[in-house]
Amino acid sequence: MASAFKNAGITVPTTDNSSANLYTSGTSGGGVIHALYVTNKSSTNTANVDVKVTTDGGSTFKYLAKSVSIAQGDTLMMDKPINLETSDIIRVVAEVSLDSSAPDVEAFASILEVS
Repeated sequence: MASAFKNAGITVPTTDNSSANLYTSGTSGGGVIHALYVTNKSSTNTANVDVKVTTDGGSTFKYLAKSVSIAQGDTLMMDKPINLETSDIIRVVAEVSLDSSAPDVEAFASILEVS
């Protein structure tokens, strides 16, 4: 069984679709997310984010974090392993800011892929 370290990162969108997929595990194995960081780069607005994972290839998502508030210039860190099986997806979605502006949020994950 081979394994490799990988990084994944996105600018977090406000649309809950495949553009919000941070990482999809491969078809020949799974992955372990060692750490996930979601950073609010705004200096004026708080950001609310959802972190979700699917275990059926993208049809049904379960929340790891729901409407978590991240203060200006702060980071949400999830530093416990998240095990993903073949074709599982982790998705990060931001809510539109209270002043109707787009949030300025980025997400980064440190991953061990297993095949």
